[in-house]
Amino acid sequence: MHARTTALATIAILAATLTACGSDTDQTAEPKGTSASELNQPRAKPAAATVELAWSHTSKDGAGDMQIWYVARAKNPGKSAASVAIDARALDKTGTIVGSTQDTLPNIPAGDTFDYFGNLGGGFTELTGTPAKIEVSAAKDAFGRAGAVDLPMLKTGELKITEGGRDDLFSDAPYSYNLSVKVTNSTGRDMADGVTQQVVLYDKDGSVVGGDSGFSDNVPESLPAGMG
Repeated sequence: MHARTTALATIAILAATLTACGSDTDQTAEPKGTSASELNQPRAKPAAATVELAWSHTSKDGAGDMQIWYVARAKNPGKSAASVAIDARALDKTGTIVGSTQDTLPNIPAGDTFDYFGNLGGGFTELTGTPAKIEVSAAKDAFGRAGAVDLPMLKTGELKITEGGRDDLFSDAPYSYNLSVKVTNSTGRDMADGVTQQVVLYDKDGSVVGGDSGFSDNVPESLPAGMG
């Protein structure tokens, strides 16, 4: 299975993360006839994860609507995989909340770090004012979902990145990049819930400079374990 996206940023080193996805019901339910102990990807447990803002950028989308992009860095210091939910709030220059969202991240391996790209405004979520900055924090209890989500990260490879053209821009960002990546079902079981794609761009010093979320093409109805 191959994924393609257009990522908006300023340069250069890239990381692509793809996760199995589905509805909230699909995320929390086990396949019929299969116990949790039989799955290669164990259900994550709550952990004292930390969340901090790694990058943000305010711009206008193609329709001229305000939006704010951000990358939240979640760290799992625990000894087992953890599900982490984040609260993101966009604030205007007076400190008033003008937009908010809550997102559940994929399972983060023990002792690992995950950079999550998100956005507010621009047709995704409503903004009631002009955002000046964004704040992120770990959600204490994501409506019962945190710690009870089965969203394993998938294996990626054969990643290629090329510079995009002006026609690829969907906002007032100055640069765009196109990428392709091979996605392999590394969950140990058949997957039929689709894939969520996240892209984060880094400069040569490892600092976040942009990102995007996208779609995957060439997605079969069911992807057997080990196939890509």
